[in-house]
Amino acid sequence: MLCRPWLLFALAAAACGDNLLPDGEPLAHASDLTIVAHQDDDLLFIQPDLFEAVQHGTGLTNVYVTAGNGKRGDDAANPRYEALLRAYGAIVGATRSEWSCGWIEIAGHTAQHCRLAFAGISLVFLAYPDGGLEGKAPNSLLHLWEGKIASASTVSRRPTTYDQRGLIDTLAAIIDLTAPATLRTLEVAATHGTDHADHMIVGALAVLATAASSQDPELVSYRGYNISDEPANMSPALFARSADILGRYEACTRGCAPCGEACAIPTLDKVHRDLLHRRYAIGMRTRASGLLRLGDGCMDVTSAGDTAMISDCATVPTWQLDEHGTLRSSTGLCLRALATGEVIGDTCGVDDPGGRFFLDDDGHLWTGVVPAAQRDMALAHLYCVGVSGGRPRAELCGAPSAPIWELARTTLATPRAATTITRTGRAVRMARLRRGPRAMVCAIEPGARGLMCAPGMANGGLLPAIRIDDRDAPLVIEPESLALGDVDGDAQTDACGRDADGILCATAASGYRAARWSYALGGAGPTSATATATARSLTIAPDGKICGLDDAGVICIGKDATSGTVRSTWPDRRAALWFADLDGDHQADWCTATPAGPACSLASETALSSDGVAWGYTLRGMVEAGMADGAIPDTATAVFTDVDGDGRDDLCMARDGVIVCARSTGHGFGPRSAVARLPAGMVPTSVWAEPARGGREPKVCAADATTIACTD
Repeated sequence: MLCRPWLLFALAAAACGDNLLPDGEPLAHASDLTIVAHQDDDLLFIQPDLFEAVQHGTGLTNVYVTAGNGKRGDDAANPRYEALLRAYGAIVGATRSEWSCGWIEIAGHTAQHCRLAFAGISLVFLAYPDGGLEGKAPNSLLHLWEGKIASASTVSRRPTTYDQRGLIDTLAAIIDLTAPATLRTLEVAATHGTDHADHMIVGALAVLATAASSQDPELVSYRGYNISDEPANMSPALFARSADILGRYEACTRGCAPCGEACAIPTLDKVHRDLLHRRYAIGMRTRASGLLRLGDGCMDVTSAGDTAMISDCATVPTWQLDEHGTLRSSTGLCLRALATGEVIGDTCGVDDPGGRFFLDDDGHLWTGVVPAAQRDMALAHLYCVGVSGGRPRAELCGAPSAPIWELARTTLATPRAATTITRTGRAVRMARLRRGPRAMVCAIEPGARGLMCAPGMANGGLLPAIRIDDRDAPLVIEPESLALGDVDGDAQTDACGRDADGILCATAASGYRAARWSYALGGAGPTSATATATARSLTIAPDGKICGLDDAGVICIGKDATSGTVRSTWPDRRAALWFADLDGDHQADWCTATPAGPACSLASETALSSDGVAWGYTLRGMVEAGMADGAIPDTATAVFTDVDGDGRDDLCMARDGVIVCARSTGHGFGPRSAVARLPAGMVPTSVWAEPARGGREPKVCAADATTIACTD
């Protein structure tokens, strides 16, 4: 065979060898970037997310930091590379010859880049030596981290040498070149149980590289081997789809089918099959504010250059975390971690990795500082902020120590009598209406026969309720059916609800005059047994349709509709049901409460299945997404809103004096994070939140019989 470097399929030709590959295509912008260790980590732990990222067509770049277990100069890694080309090509129906593979230079290091141009897919292979499960291989990433080796050469026909700084700089350059909106990686530390050593250090590398870059992607960390004991949470249809792609990979690496075809599911590696039934991810919050609390004390700095302190929470400044990872105090100072471990106050605007922080859903506050080499870093290899000697300090975090911080706003209580809002539970909704710049607490009040709203104040308090709808054409609806949102596409908040004949809406454009919107979703009245499920689930979806649950199932209707297409027959009519945009695609998804946690279904996946699957985050088998700690919430005690402006709605409820939210990561919830502290002793019977859009944190409220407490 004559070897020609210009052949697009050169990588597949073993006789040519990867040293004869041509110069590769340059990296391009990609909305999704993935940084993993091995050539199957993405297929095992980050599905179905990456499958759908490919289908979005906005660009996907996957970086594989380690190579196979082969020695430098042989082709041991190439079957894995070839397997990935087949797997990702199958998602978009690409032939093998449509891939272009070659050598590129990134930050002074050589790597292989395979590009499927029409689909915007790039696969980048750095080929650092695999370190083995526990990182005991001589040139492992763990040994590099611990300082046992200064550098290692890649497993490649064109070897390059990486030290720790070189790996960080290379990944930072890739982040800058691709400018992703989302960066997905693996575990950043052993905070959920042990994992492959390469997984955890690559996760740490992704955090450090982001801190060293000029970009601000949303970071999502996917758990690895430690999910094997968690409940399965992948729907059968999604499992089958992901298994087909994994089967194309294993056909090339294990020979269970000809390379280019897919292995049958029963012939896949059993461990891999088990992992593919599960998906658990931890998000990094892109926006949060409030007091930065650890235990009974809070973060405090007094002036630039001074070491941070832990002080009485009643006397400290508030903090704001932005999408760049900057922690800015209400006094105008910013927090910065030094390589020595000190945490200090600094002038804002200094663009340095020490000034970038990453607050994950577990409450760990990771820093962008590269940790100093230490003897044993197997389970802790990234700095987070803890406390030593009574002062905040950047220290190695992982198993068994990783301090938990709370960044949550305070609330101000207003007596119900002062607001004149007497309704509670699902009968109260929140939104920003045309008449005010801040969120209002709204309800169809008894006796008023119309829509009453209490305007919010800057400090979190509420003013007395005012009449919103037109007195000559009032919004007379079942109180618990009230829904607030933009139903006519003019970017203003409208109010809708149901009566016996269908849906009434009072739009902002009409001066809030109630008029018939649809004859669908009507009921016999507020006491009708068949009315309950619909009235308590009615929602105005992002696309302007009104969605509810009736006897036929989940339906969404437009203006003048007399009936709607049934989207799902699955939800239990007796269970609480919420509509929300869980994956940021501006469609109405739905969740219901079950004793085992929340079960949800995505509108984007109804072609595969419209049945709900487990979305609750679990750690060692215990559901943490709020529905397995004593009481199953209903539509009065839980609400969905986007708490950090990432476009996905999150599940919020009150627990132990705080409002906590389980953030959506697109196909599941993460652990609960505190977003607001309630007045001492308050035991809420209702939780409300405004729809959060435009990159702002939402106003959230909780109420008991006599008080309504809201954030600013």
